[in-house]
Formats: sequence, structure tokens, C-alpha cells
Amino acid sequence: MSSTPPPKQLPSLRKHPSQSRSRALVDAVEQACLKILDESGEAALTVAHISDISGVAVGSIYQYFPNKDAIIALLYERILDEESAELLEMRKTLQGVPLKSALRSIFANIIRVEVRLSKLNKTFHLRYHSALHLGMWRGDYRSTSEFTEATWLPLLQIYAHEITTKHTALAAYLLGQGLRSMIRSVQEDMPEQLQSSVLLDSLVTMAMACLRPSDLNSPRPNNLA
Repeated sequence: MSSTPPPKQLPSLRKHPSQSRSRALVDAVEQACLKILDESGEAALTVAHISDISGVAVGSIYQYFPNKDAIIALLYERILDEESAELLEMRKTLQGVPLKSALRSIFANIIRVEVRLSKLNKTFHLRYHSALHLGMWRGDYRSTSEFTEATWLPLLQIYAHEITTKHTALAAYLLGQGLRSMIRSVQEDMPEQLQSSVLLDSLVTMAMACLRPSDLNSPRPNNLA
């Protein structure tokens, strides 16, 4: 039985506010949505409830938002913009850091962002996970392959002196997409493990095995001597 593929774009406004009054209306709706999610959770989030909290008539809400998801999407856009700026700053701190430590920082940041996005609205996060890719957010990438070539591949080239794999492009893709998908699966199937040190250690170990396969073939010390 086939399932519907996840959307690759977030739902958008029906029309964008152009005047201060309409911008205030959209902002009030967005803030009401955030208040309900923070205080009552996603089960309590309805357009009628948003209308009650914001003071904006339901009809006026639908003038700008085609559905509830489009309102939630605004919250996620703000978070992703904020986290994108944080990501740029984090990348600066990786200069001169050993490969294993750099990978740990990168994966820890991915997990932190995934937890933040999920806590806001788990159902929305899982439904639009493909569109909520922090590294590709606002980026001019036509595919995940372009993203890995523009981000992960240059990163691995910096650490060429620590990497032994002869398949750098494949390794970049596996790190950029494969391990992110694994984090997403853990979040959906074993959420209690998402912030565990065991998961982070395992991700780093798998990444190092991908980048340094020669280590797997190295003879182990004989402790019986």
C-alpha cells in the first residue's frame, strides 16, 4: 500500500498583507496560534479558537490563510530563519576542530533543531518534514544532491587529511541525507531516545565509519598475549 509523499514546500498565505492594518491582522493570528500551541497543545488548535484568541473574525482569517496549516507554517518559517542564522555562526566555530568533534557538534545541532520543531506541533512537523530542512532553508538548491554538493562535500574536503574513503561524494550524501533521515525515524518511532547520548555517539560512530572505512579493517590489538 503506497503512502502519499510528504510535501516539499510549506503551505503559504492566500494573499500577503500589504498595509499596516492587514499585517497587524496576520500577526495577531500568528501570535494566537503560538499561544494556543504553547498553553494547550496542538489538539486545541482550531481556526475558531484562533479567532477567539486573536479577535480576528473567521472570515477575515480565511482571506489570508487557506487553512490552519498555513498559519502554523508562519511559526515554522520564523524558527527556521532564526535557526539558519544560528547555523551560520556554528559553522564558524568548526574551523580547526578535529573531524570527530565537528561531526558531534553538527549532529547535536540537527537533533536540537528537530526537537524544537517537533515540540511546537508534532503532527505538522512530521507531515512537512521534507520542507523543514534547516540546511536547505532559503537556499537556492533544486535537490538534496545539490545541497550536499554545496555544503557537506566542501566540509569533507576541509578534512581530507583525516578521511580515507575513496567515495567522498557518496559519503557526503550519506551524512547529509541518510543520517538526517535516521534522526527523523528515531523521532517518530523512538522519541524517548532522541536526546540520548547513545544516539549521538552512534551517529558519530556511523559517520566516522563512512569516512574512515580503513579503520574497520585495521587489526585489533591482541589482548590475549
